[in-house]
Amino acid sequence: MTIKHGRPGIPYEKFVEVWEQLLKENRAGTNAAHDVLGGSKNTIAAYRERYEREKTAKEISLIKSVELTEAVHQAIAGIKVKEIAILEKENTQLKSRIDEHLVTLKETEEKLAAAQIDQEDTKTNADIEKLSLERKLAAATGSIDDLKRREQKLLEKYEQQLERYNQAKQEAAVAKKEVEMLREQSKKNK
Repeated sequence: MTIKHGRPGIPYEKFVEVWEQLLKENRAGTNAAHDVLGGSKNTIAAYRERYEREKTAKEISLIKSVELTEAVHQAIAGIKVKEIAILEKENTQLKSRIDEHLVTLKETEEKLAAAQIDQEDTKTNADIEKLSLERKLAAATGSIDDLKRREQKLLEKYEQQLERYNQAKQEAAVAKKEVEMLREQSKKNK
């Protein structure tokens, strides 16, 4: 039976070497370190946290080891107070801009909702108008068909009447000839 060994891990020291190089290049990030070292992003993220903790601990111990005068402490405190005031002012400005953007976003959403309602109303009205026009078209088509049938019947009646008229005209002409012949005969007989 063979025992599988996992791949060897990335040594922390190698991570520190690569990380500090990335810091010098202003490219320090978990993805950049992963691109160089490979391995697990979770391991790199854990190493990064460890590195930051150790770096902070070194800075704190260095600060504690240096004796600062009261004037230096006050100067640092004054600088920190000014930095905090500047940050608070920037934060207030950012919050104000965010609030303005949120108001604009809300107005835009309301306009969009109103436009969607208008669009739906327009579509509904167009559908109603289309249905009305379709009904009118159907009624008009029905009327046209009815008028065509009536016209056909009238044409048929006209043709029948014309035929009767022509027949009566012929009969009248024949009768007229017969009357003339009878008159002629009657004159001869006298």
